[in-house]
Amino acid sequence: MALAGIVLLMACGGSGQSARDFEVVQFDGKTFRLSQETSENAVVLNFWYPSCPPCRVEMPAFEAAWQELKDRPVRFLGLYVPQGFDSEQDARDFVKELGLTFSFATDRLGRIAEAYELEYYPKTYFINMDGDVVSTYISTLDPEEIIQRVVALIGDPAS
Repeated sequence: MALAGIVLLMACGGSGQSARDFEVVQFDGKTFRLSQETSENAVVLNFWYPSCPPCRVEMPAFEAAWQELKDRPVRFLGLYVPQGFDSEQDARDFVKELGLTFSFATDRLGRIAEAYELEYYPKTYFINMDGDVVSTYISTLDPEEIIQRVVALIGDPAS
């Protein structure tokens, strides 16, 4: 049931439920499949678009958190959702301009956003290694909040 590089499989999208599985091609050309990632990692899934002011504000926070956590069992995916006024090239340029190093992809047809019942941006899902949505957050996050939520998913290495 593939359509433009995106496959949606499971049910849901809210806290306490199984995350909707999907497959998407990342900006670097590699494939990201949620169910494969959650077999070994927690996932921080952020829906955004370049001309969204809060999205622009929070991206450096995601990068700072990623730099702190990148050696831990977690993956970050910034999923650009076209809104009609930004292009995928705008998204790629934004990522490059800010020097963002975590993974990015495009939800070209908006099917992933639809499956997650997305209404507001930015929206972030924190998904555990069982593939369950543990928490969601609408609006901006700071690095400490992101790190705290990820540590809640994967545990603190000091413990």
